[in-house]
Amino acid sequence: MWQRFNNWVDSAKVYRDLCPDFTVRHQVNRWLRSRRRALRFEDWCQVFIPDILPERPRSRQLLAFIYNSFEHYSGLEFSRVRPEDRFIADLQFPLVCWFDWPLTFCDDFAETFGHDLSSLFDEAEFKTLQELVTFLSRQLNLGDTVAPTT
Repeated sequence: MWQRFNNWVDSAKVYRDLCPDFTVRHQVNRWLRSRRRALRFEDWCQVFIPDILPERPRSRQLLAFIYNSFEHYSGLEFSRVRPEDRFIADLQFPLVCWFDWPLTFCDDFAETFGHDLSSLFDEAEFKTLQELVTFLSRQLNLGDTVAPTT
């Protein structure tokens, strides 16, 4: 009897560690709302094209995938996220997402684009959204990306 109870307590602790921190998610969304206006998808694309991503038909498909998928994974208002936003320092991705979001992302990417990233993708390698977009663009052979001028 006690073993079952202990298992339940351990499961509850593990679940808490693996699920998103909804308080942090709310704080990040509040931070985004206070500093950025929401962009329609077409306007959001213009933030990336042509300085970061070349204008190609699949470029918009890639951006649509990121725009929709990352909002789903993180619960963040992705219409307010910009290329220079840092995944950890600004968006708190490890805290606002389920622990397995990279696996889900790779599966969704393979299903959408027919390209398996699972052996190449390491979310810790990307400091900003721009770095991730550049990496994904190269994986889809969308052409060389241009570094933005700052």
